[in-house]
Amino acid sequence: MSHLDPGVYRRRRLTALGALAVLIVAIWGIPQLFAGGGQEVLPAAEETATAEPTATAATTCAPGVVSVEAMIGTIAGENEDGSPILEEINNFKAGADIYMWYVVENNGLVDCLFNVGPRATFFTISSGEQVYWTSRECDREGLNDGDLLLVPNTPVESEPSAWDKVYSSSNGCNAEGNSPVPTGGATFKIKAEVNGVISDDKRFILN
Repeated sequence: MSHLDPGVYRRRRLTALGALAVLIVAIWGIPQLFAGGGQEVLPAAEETATAEPTATAATTCAPGVVSVEAMIGTIAGENEDGSPILEEINNFKAGADIYMWYVVENNGLVDCLFNVGPRATFFTISSGEQVYWTSRECDREGLNDGDLLLVPNTPVESEPSAWDKVYSSSNGCNAEGNSPVPTGGATFKIKAEVNGVISDDKRFILN
């Protein structure tokens, strides 16, 4: 039996190994090609719990949605949280302390923001066509705007302000430097304006 030349043997072995490599690549490489070009394909991550949607930011109240009611009366006591208990009165005894405030209400269907800051709030007390007192003549320096979130059909009372039963003037609107208004059964009316929304007049009597 003749012996093969070692060089021929090596060439035959390399040829066989090459054919085997091609076969392996053909078997393994075709599925990988369809799986994404040879890159490892990971299973899709399971969907996590959906985050709760964020609340939609409230917008400014539309014109005509908010109503304002002027209030005048006295402080009848104090709530547990220290806030005053306001009592509306339309006929005041002589010497009674008088406070004014307003009630604002959102008559729409959705929450909205309304400027109730002191810079946008005014009170006027008059009798007939004569204006006796207006907060426009008070010292308004440093007053700011302030948005309040109004929930539909939920009236909100403002903080009360004292009225000294005097005229307002270029001297301001406090008792100092101003004359007292008529009493003894004199009839007045109060009106509030908040952020351009004007209340109806409300009548009251000073004895």
